[in-house]
Amino acid sequence: MKTKEHLALQVLHALDIALLRRVGVKKYEFFGQAPCFYDNLFPPSEDGPCVEPWHHSNMLEIFFEEVEHFFINQATDVFSSGIWQEEGKTGDESALIAIAQTFGCEQVIIIRLLQDDFNERSAILGKARAQLLENRVLTRSLELYKEKSQLDGLTKVLNRATFMESLPVQIRKSKSAGHPLSAIMLDIDDFKVINDTLGHITGDQVLRTLGRILRANLRRDDIVARYGGEEFIILLPACELWKALVIAEKLRETIEGHVADGVPQFTASMGCGLYRAGEAPDSYIQRVDIAMYEAKRNGKNQVCMC
Repeated sequence: MKTKEHLALQVLHALDIALLRRVGVKKYEFFGQAPCFYDNLFPPSEDGPCVEPWHHSNMLEIFFEEVEHFFINQATDVFSSGIWQEEGKTGDESALIAIAQTFGCEQVIIIRLLQDDFNERSAILGKARAQLLENRVLTRSLELYKEKSQLDGLTKVLNRATFMESLPVQIRKSKSAGHPLSAIMLDIDDFKVINDTLGHITGDQVLRTLGRILRANLRRDDIVARYGGEEFIILLPACELWKALVIAEKLRETIEGHVADGVPQFTASMGCGLYRAGEAPDSYIQRVDIAMYEAKRNGKNQVCMC
């Protein structure tokens, strides 16, 4: 045997590569020395390494049937089995791959053990997948925590702190886009009477009900928050004052006409105002708040503007 050929066979053996040369229809001869994994999986005969490995592997049985069509059609590309595992035959779950290829007039089958690099890649992918899942759980937990920290626990609208953080942002957006920005401040009428006569549990039901009404009757980009006690505030981006008044009146009518089991009917007084260029956020809220108290002084269950 030539030195170069002998060296090539040694390299194939060291790399756990078995090479079979096709000499006829489903007839093969083994080329070189069989690696240990090959003899373990496909027992040798008295004549040498196994040349009919499909008798010992369901995967190779299918593969060699397809290989005959591949070789008969004189295909010049590569036909691969894909990676599979012969479980329980080598004491571990070693990964294998079989490849059929034509080199000039030679047709060969390469069967290779991928144990080391496959297991290493599997371990790396397993760790990456575990890390990804862990990161997803952590991210989702953080999102839920952030969402809960932004909401009022009773009414499920934003809390005051979150609203105060978003107000300057909305003011800047309004200025940048050249769009108007309106707000509605509303307060449940005679809420103290409800608490004193019907109890705080009923009062909480009234607050929950109002939260649901507001969430269900506002536009997608509108921002609603519980400002404090029975007082709520709504921010209406890209909304003129006249349109904000229409929205406020619709809300007032919806609240007044709402009927629910276990919840007394109630009304709300509202103040409505348009943001003025250069106005400080606190000053804007105070102005709308004054309009809301004006509605209360005028008889309640109405809308006043500033």
